[in-house]
Amino acid sequence: MRKDNKSDRVKRFAQIWSLSRADTDKTQEYMANGLGVSKKTIQNWEKGASAPDLFEGSEWFRVLGINPLPYYLAFLYPWMFDGIKPDDNDEEIEQALLFLVKNMTQVEKRQLLYLMAGRHGSPWYSLLQMFTAHCHSSLRSRVTAARTILENYEMDQVCGDLVCPDNVQPDMKMLHHAVEEGKQSVFNQLSGYTNIDISKT
Repeated sequence: MRKDNKSDRVKRFAQIWSLSRADTDKTQEYMANGLGVSKKTIQNWEKGASAPDLFEGSEWFRVLGINPLPYYLAFLYPWMFDGIKPDDNDEEIEQALLFLVKNMTQVEKRQLLYLMAGRHGSPWYSLLQMFTAHCHSSLRSRVTAARTILENYEMDQVCGDLVCPDNVQPDMKMLHHAVEEGKQSVFNQLSGYTNIDISKT
C-alpha cells in the first residue's frame, strides 16, 4: 500500500471538485452560481489553494446531482478505488468489496444480510439483478419506483402486513429524503442526486 504525503493529498482532494464537475459537464460559472460563491473561489478549490467546508462540499454534489461517495473513496483510498471498473481483475474487485463491507455500519451490515439471506421470499440473485437494472434506469424512473416502494412499505406497516416485521427495517427518514432529493434533481434536469444528512455529521 503506497503512502503519500500532504502535498499528494491536497492535490487529490482538489481533484474531487474538478473531476466531478468535468464528469457532469458543468462550468465553473455554473458551480459558482449554484453555490453562491465567486468563480475565483471555485478555481481556488480546484487548484487546491483553498478548500470548501463540510457543508459547501455536500452542496457541491447536490448542485451537480451526483453521488459523492466514489469521489471521496478515490481520495481516501486511491490505491483501491480510483478508477476501479467492473472488468478489473477478480482480486481487485474482491479487495474493494470486502473493504466496503468491513467499513459498513452495523445496521448496514444487517440490512445487507437481510437482503441476501432474509426470509422475505425473494432470491438474492433476483434482487441483485433488479437493483442492477434499477440503477441503469433513468433518474425519473428510479424516483417513481422508489416512491411506490416507500408508499407500499408505509401502508403495509400501518396495516400490519410487513413480511418480516421483527427484522431490520429501512431508515425511513433517509428514504423520504432520497425520494425528495431525486425528484428535485429530475426537475432540475440532473442525472443523479446526493443524500447527505448534515445533521448527522
